[in-house]
Amino acid sequence: LKPLIIKLYRMLSSPTSNVLDLPEIDTLYTGRPVVIDFMTEQELTETYNMIQEAAKHGEGYGIDEFNSEKEFREEIRGSDCFVIKCAESGTILAGVIVAVSKFYRGHGSIADPFVIVKRTERKQGLGEFAMRTSIDFAKRLGYMGMYVDTFSNNTAIIKIIEKIGGFVQVGCLPVGGKLQNGNTVGSVIFYTNLSDVNNNVVNET
Repeated sequence: LKPLIIKLYRMLSSPTSNVLDLPEIDTLYTGRPVVIDFMTEQELTETYNMIQEAAKHGEGYGIDEFNSEKEFREEIRGSDCFVIKCAESGTILAGVIVAVSKFYRGHGSIADPFVIVKRTERKQGLGEFAMRTSIDFAKRLGYMGMYVDTFSNNTAIIKIIEKIGGFVQVGCLPVGGKLQNGNTVGSVIFYTNLSDVNNNVVNET
């Protein structure tokens, strides 16, 4: 009952989430069935822990990007948070957070996704599946475009972006974050349109 109450609270507190009828059932390319749903509070904590674990291994997140879960929650306040779970066990496989981009100096028109896959669940195409989910949901939520800001050493997500297509590299930052070993790493910034000049959603990727 508690997860249902939390789910209803999130739907009521995030108006954009009301356009999504979740949960949805889908299948990975491996044939594994998965469930996509709104995140519960506990799953948001799990997602934070997954991000911290990735940061320790220099995988897409800076070691000092979020000093605490409280800071992480403040950063994504107002975002739409989704979870990809195993359809059989209900365990979390990946997290997808569609946040409002800070690169756009306007009100909530451009998305900026947080995508994280549990380290023990990799090599199943979950990264690509999660990224495609973030794009699909951003379109359905009415965003006009999407920025993706990733570390230059994150070859996995860069390959996924190139495979999906439609993204253009629009910039880079010489200092994007700090790794576990204390070294800094640059960031690469990609952009894709999600709507045409008349603000109509473009074709699905």
